[in-house]
Amino acid sequence: MRKLVFLICIMIFAGSFWIGGPTKVAACSCAGPQPVETEFQNKTAVFSGKVLKIEDRNFNLFTQSSADPLTIIFEVKSVWKGPSQSQLIVTTAKSSASCGVNLIEGNEYLVYASGKTGKLETGLCDRTELLQNAAEDLQTLGAGTKPEEIVNLETGGAGTSKWIVGSGLALLLAIVFYAFKRLRTK
Repeated sequence: MRKLVFLICIMIFAGSFWIGGPTKVAACSCAGPQPVETEFQNKTAVFSGKVLKIEDRNFNLFTQSSADPLTIIFEVKSVWKGPSQSQLIVTTAKSSASCGVNLIEGNEYLVYASGKTGKLETGLCDRTELLQNAAEDLQTLGAGTKPEEIVNLETGGAGTSKWIVGSGLALLLAIVFYAFKRLRTK
């Protein structure tokens, strides 16, 4: 019986490193918004759109960070720069403490994003703003164009993280069960 208790304690101790290891932390600090022209030149995509869906792929993990990415699906209304698609996916950090933009489903935004076409990102230090508060930017940018390519990027589910955690727990339970059964037969 002592061996079983010892084995379970070792497994719990080892599992705690797997579940709750240290994470890097950083606070957000912006130098101030850049002029519209500068942001336009420095970004991969500039568009206006409505937030259709916000996915937090790490919502069911034991440890979470304010820097965890949120995946935002936008219904694009106008494009000034970048991909001319009816929907775009942009990521941002979960919290403004980690330079994430606090976006709300159903609201329309003027988005300044960087990165590659399939991996666009925006943050608190970019000029991303509620569309109704972006009059100065819209005046400088002029008229945008309607998206040319119709796409549907909405996906189901919240990612694979819950399957990874579930599989790890199932494996841990199987090991404990096997060890208990083996010790019991001796």
